[in-house]
Amino acid sequence: MNLQEIMNQITTLGGQIRQANAKLAQDCANKDCPMEDIEKQQNAIADMNKRMAALQASYNALKDGQQAGLTPVAGDQQPKGLKAMLASNEYARAFCFALRNGITRKNGAGNEKVKILYDALTETGNSGADGGFLVPEDIDHTIRELRRELNPLAPLFTEENVTTLSGWRVIDTAPNTPMPEIDEMGTVPNNADQPAFGKVTYTLGKRGLRIPISNELLNDNEANLMAYLGRWFAKKLVLTENYLLITALKTLTASALVTGSITPDSAIKTILNKTLDPAIGLSAVILTNQSGFDALDQLVDEMGRGLLQPDPTNATLYKMFGRRVVAVSDAQLPNTSNKPEFFIGDFKEFATLFRRDGFEVASTDIGGNAWATDSTEVRGIARLAVSKFDTGAAVRRQLTLS
Repeated sequence: MNLQEIMNQITTLGGQIRQANAKLAQDCANKDCPMEDIEKQQNAIADMNKRMAALQASYNALKDGQQAGLTPVAGDQQPKGLKAMLASNEYARAFCFALRNGITRKNGAGNEKVKILYDALTETGNSGADGGFLVPEDIDHTIRELRRELNPLAPLFTEENVTTLSGWRVIDTAPNTPMPEIDEMGTVPNNADQPAFGKVTYTLGKRGLRIPISNELLNDNEANLMAYLGRWFAKKLVLTENYLLITALKTLTASALVTGSITPDSAIKTILNKTLDPAIGLSAVILTNQSGFDALDQLVDEMGRGLLQPDPTNATLYKMFGRRVVAVSDAQLPNTSNKPEFFIGDFKEFATLFRRDGFEVASTDIGGNAWATDSTEVRGIARLAVSKFDTGAAVRRQLTLS
């Protein structure tokens, strides 16, 4: 069995597991459904999850073996694995060849020089005629390196790569109530709280941009071209993801950070200690903008020491009350009526950023303004969505500046 066959089984089994979980959630909400049936479904799902783990382990082992040269691969007859493809020089050369010659998914099928680009799409299960080609690993690495300099918020949230444009996830919505007390030899009640599940959906939106590239740069060496594209894509991806995540946070109800004689530091401490659930408060992050960061930086304790302190493990990061403080520019998170925004909580519990297939790229030297300017226009497409899971895992506050 090769990699593609195993991946097909994983995809099929994944769909069966999702359907089984959906039926389980429906039956659990039905008080007339016998617990015996629910337990059977739970056992069946557990067995399917074990099989999924075994399939995934087999896939990883076979893929690692091929990449390490441990498994004989006859030419291009067997799949190489997506990661190995994107990291290969062959893929980078084919990608640059496609850009220079305006080759797209629609017009490049059957061209042996770009066959590996289509093979990579097949590995992701997205081999249709729409969209562009996946970026090589060189560009992907450049994007990630530059992201670290652009205040990306995505690492603060849960990130999930998906292969479908829409879907849903199951979350536990059962109330946190204790079991009822039972007298000695008393009857165990059957109308106690039952497991309850909710559905969180996601629908990926398509976002993109066009980049004009001079034909002189396009015909330069591959390293310069990759670096140029990486810088462009990194900036736009970070700004786009940050916008979507901040938009989700702004759906929270805003209230004043300081009321009466409470100082900003004591108000934040109360949020961490009391407003948020104890488990959330321990892992909380304080997110604000430049104006809010400056306000925190002015706070001192009774000894005159700043409450905002560098993280002892990384001098470029800051903490307050042992929690990480993250600041983005005022341009990305503007003040509201001269009031800096503060978001405090565990954002990994609050929301998930869904992505599909990485960044897709296509080019043309005759469309748009390319022909008139003797250039090539490169179009980048990203498919992204943000879904909220636990709105109680974060709070929104605004600080009135004096």
